[in-house]
Amino acid sequence: MSIFQLTNRKYKKAVEWVREHSYGIDSLEKCEINDFNFLENILKDKQIVWLGENGHGIAEHNLLKSKLIEFLYHKMGFKVIAFESGLSECYSANYFKDDISVNELMDKSIFSLWKTEETLPLFELIKETDLNLIGFDFQPSSKQNLFVDLLDKMDIDLPSKFKLSIKNLDKATMDWYMRIGKLKGERKKIPRHIMQEYLETQKELTELFSSLHKTLEELEKEFIRKDMHLYFQLIQRVIENRRLLLSNLATGHRTYQKIRDQIMAHNLEWICEKLYPNEKIIVWAHNSHIYKNYENLIKYKPMGSLMSPEMVSKSYYLGLFMYEGKAALNNKTIYDLVKPPKKSLEDYMNHNKSSISFIDFSDVSPNELNKWIFNKTLILESGTMQKLITPAQQLDGIFFIKKVSPPHYL
Repeated sequence: MSIFQLTNRKYKKAVEWVREHSYGIDSLEKCEINDFNFLENILKDKQIVWLGENGHGIAEHNLLKSKLIEFLYHKMGFKVIAFESGLSECYSANYFKDDISVNELMDKSIFSLWKTEETLPLFELIKETDLNLIGFDFQPSSKQNLFVDLLDKMDIDLPSKFKLSIKNLDKATMDWYMRIGKLKGERKKIPRHIMQEYLETQKELTELFSSLHKTLEELEKEFIRKDMHLYFQLIQRVIENRRLLLSNLATGHRTYQKIRDQIMAHNLEWICEKLYPNEKIIVWAHNSHIYKNYENLIKYKPMGSLMSPEMVSKSYYLGLFMYEGKAALNNKTIYDLVKPPKKSLEDYMNHNKSSISFIDFSDVSPNELNKWIFNKTLILESGTMQKLITPAQQLDGIFFIKKVSPPHYL
């Protein structure tokens, strides 16, 4: 037998192993929560389920995750959904969810990337039930932040000057985030006059941050007396997140990404350990943010790899992948997916008959037929960029969708 024939036989056996160990769903649109019952035993001991996505502009990822969350809420008692969106925006919108429409709930909380027809049922579920929305990003995700409205509702006599300062801080943060973000998005160098203005603003805001923290510290005993210390921590964290964002906006892309993941990890740990210590939590983020045990050549670690060992032991990391079709960039430009190479993760999974399939890595032992799960294997990040991961080290399981399309934005 030639080497080629032997290699091809091994490949076919590996493909057959994937088929035998996968769960299939025939129709994403028609599937119901009972179609995910196979996950009950896999996730029964987990407090945190991380839901990734291989790009932010994929309709089927949004729809699948929304249906998974419905299953996790109704069948497994998960009560919190933590989005890759602003901490204060999501918390405040959730606080007022009974008083605003579903569309307003989306507008005032998450990034517009996920304001789609496919995620609308999820936000209807959040509004109608005790499923809570929270964000863990330090980047502002909505221009319609309700955080000052939340401060007005608190049973604490916060000075009007304090609340006005928060309002001005939110405006300054969003303005600079948009201005510098646009230049970075266009790969343009920040002009000298804009950089000078930015540095002057930073200097002015240093005094504002100091004043806000001082006022808050003076009120800490009052928060404690009224059993509202979590609100104190929330306000403190929101202010510090704003400071960190404004301090790092003009840094290089790689440095900024490192800092962002570090802050998101800190925020998420606080959410899980302090804000909702007794709740089961779902995390919604890009695959590249949820990978565990991952570090690249420039020492970048995603938030999933920055969590404490205790948090990791309570977690199930679930990545989403795709094979063919079209998707949308963050600016909503539509692009074609590249055909995955042979022996890539996408290629192995594409041999399943079902249009959607799931495979669990957490209870699999290595053998000759599943080496790709335990070795460096090629994936296509966002369906276009080649990247090597060790699937069983970076994730606990994956969902795979054969054909995808861009979201229907609202």
